Amino acid sequence: MKIVFFDSWGWVAIANKDDNHHDRVYSFYKDLLLSKGLPVTTDYILAETITFLRAKIDFRLVDIFIEAILDAVKDNRIILEKIDEKRWIRAWELSKKYRDKSYISFFDLSSFVVMKELRIADVLTNDRHFEDVGMGFRKLF
Repeated sequence: MKIVFFDSWGWVAIANKDDNHHDRVYSFYKDLLLSKGLPVTTDYILAETITFLRAKIDFRLVDIFIEAILDAVKDNRIILEKIDEKRWIRAWELSKKYRDKSYISFFDLSSFVVMKELRIADVLTNDRHFEDVGMGFRKLF
């Protein structure tokens, strides 16, 4: 089974039909689900996604999209990992380690923690910093 970490970049591209990457990313998402692949994301990434989407598309579409994700979580078609205190502290330690890379958000640092912990290498993103940190992550777009 293919397991892919979904960054907010991927969720936004899927939800926003005006996004330049929408068609390719949506197609990837459908193919992943049809092949019984498993998207993994975090509560922090969903919070960031909601923030981005509310600035780009109608709030009703945001509601529908997020509710669909939450339904998929209930059905175990998407794994939603929580950033608890231990993960938060590890993300904080990474923020100190990578202080020279101030362009990396705390959301993404927390994603690095989850990806490392769950041994996920592939990430649905176009953000180069997933590869910049040298932790073995591969951005898929």
